[in-house]
Amino acid sequence: MRLTVMGFPDSEIAERLKLTSATIRKRRSRFRTALYQAARERRIWIPEELHTKAVSRGHQQRGAV
Repeated sequence: MRLTVMGFPDSEIAERLKLTSATIRKRRSRFRTALYQAARERRIWIPEELHTKAVSRGHQQRGAV
């Protein structure tokens, strides 16, 4: 996640970690799912400006605001 936040593309992250781009995408997806699950359960709060486009288009999940 650190490399993603730093702005590296999937291909470069995959190369650095010796993984495939598909693995990077899958892990990021799993992380995002866990993050929003924690928000729904009100264990964490995610500021609206950090929501992904899909969520901010009206698919907001309870507790994710």
